[in-house]
Amino acid sequence: MKNMKKKLSLLLALLMTASVFAGCGGVAENETTADTAETTPAAVEDAAETELSDDLPEKDYDGYTFRILCDNEYIRFVHVTESNGEAINDAVFDANANVMERFNVKLEQLVHSDWTKGDEVRTLILSGDDAFDLGTIHDCTAGTLSLEGLFHNLYDVPHLNFEKPWWPAYTTESLTLNGKMYLISNYMSYYGFWSTRTMFFNIDLFNDFGLESPYTMVKEDRWTLDNVISMTKDVYEDTNGDGTRDYGDIYGYAMTVPYCLLENFGFEAYGKSDDGKTLNIDVYNEVTVDFMDKMCAWLVGDQVGTVYSNKHSGRYNEDSSNTWFSNGTVLLTYGAIGHLLTGLIDTDTNYGILPMPKLNEAQDHFIGACCEVPGIIPVSNSDLDRTGVITEAMAAEGYKNIVPTYYGMALRSRYVNDEDSRLMLEILFENRVLSFSYIYGGGSGFQRSVDNVLAQGGNFSSYYESNLSKQQKLVDEINAFFGK
Repeated sequence: MKNMKKKLSLLLALLMTASVFAGCGGVAENETTADTAETTPAAVEDAAETELSDDLPEKDYDGYTFRILCDNEYIRFVHVTESNGEAINDAVFDANANVMERFNVKLEQLVHSDWTKGDEVRTLILSGDDAFDLGTIHDCTAGTLSLEGLFHNLYDVPHLNFEKPWWPAYTTESLTLNGKMYLISNYMSYYGFWSTRTMFFNIDLFNDFGLESPYTMVKEDRWTLDNVISMTKDVYEDTNGDGTRDYGDIYGYAMTVPYCLLENFGFEAYGKSDDGKTLNIDVYNEVTVDFMDKMCAWLVGDQVGTVYSNKHSGRYNEDSSNTWFSNGTVLLTYGAIGHLLTGLIDTDTNYGILPMPKLNEAQDHFIGACCEVPGIIPVSNSDLDRTGVITEAMAAEGYKNIVPTYYGMALRSRYVNDEDSRLMLEILFENRVLSFSYIYGGGSGFQRSVDNVLAQGGNFSSYYESNLSKQQKLVDEINAFFGK
């Protein structure tokens, strides 16, 4: 595990001296690119230690069509069918091409019409037909379906080597319980980078309000939740003078949906036993109660500088916090780095990137929580040996081609316009976490306590008590399944 971290640190250090990359990944269909001619694939390959062997056997699969079940929105994180001159697209294309040429296979998308629902996947697998080789689906849907015994335990799949750096320790350790793991989170996809949660701040507004540089606070380990709340809660200007808090006014902080907030502060709702075999509910204690009270007072209390909205709250839903920030009217905002960057492509907002604050100064390090669109191998798969080879090869090629390109774009593109932001991204990417509790707990799980409590008015104790029985039943189900 230590070797993985060393290799990733070396990769990042090399990338900091590599050539300038351009482009920006985003969920929008019409992604744009800046100065793509400056991309230097050779430098990318050198930085990614291409000599690192995947130790896979030489195989010729005689033109076999390897079918990847995925919806049309998220397939680009794993597989693209043509080169288009956009840096990350072409990195995925090249990685796919290398796998196809090496093993004489074709990669093909099997279209999943709704990635958030499990009915289609369940039907395909339970039909008994070998309908697809590998799938990628919504994280919480994947967690639920895995408990139905629909996916192979990855530790039983030949050729998957979890000691290799394309299997990040933070994913395998998180997703493993009692020596079993059913969901793939590795570098065959760059979604984990795209979805890493971060904060963006408006540099000009910080200067206008005479606030201390958050870069300095990060470097001095003073970038904490209390300090963020203190500097944002009273920042408000009624720009049009209509006496109404509305779109276009200036705010200290705006957030639309607080995904991943618990894990960003080191909380995991379901704790693992010392032997790693079972889960227990571990979300209600003095520290979490204080945290939840603080978040509720900040986000749905009477703080004039805060704008919080989601589909439940009914507050300021005419626009997202991403758009508000892009328009230059918000001091600080929170979200997935890929989503935030996408919203800033066509704006002149002078912004910087920050890691999430620490819960307090005693927290060991800053954390960058992320989501995933995990891969799964269905129990209906008829050739696990072949699937293991292709899956491992895709992950290895992703590590060598896709990862350095995404790092390069995030660190060196025109969208990150100062050296301090590059340092912040290094901090962010090197300390990512993926939450087992989030994936297996689903939308109503305790790992989603922040958004669920906010949606219900801010009473954490009441929320915990009313959901404890249901959550205990789920934890018992998880323990029973992984304990088989």
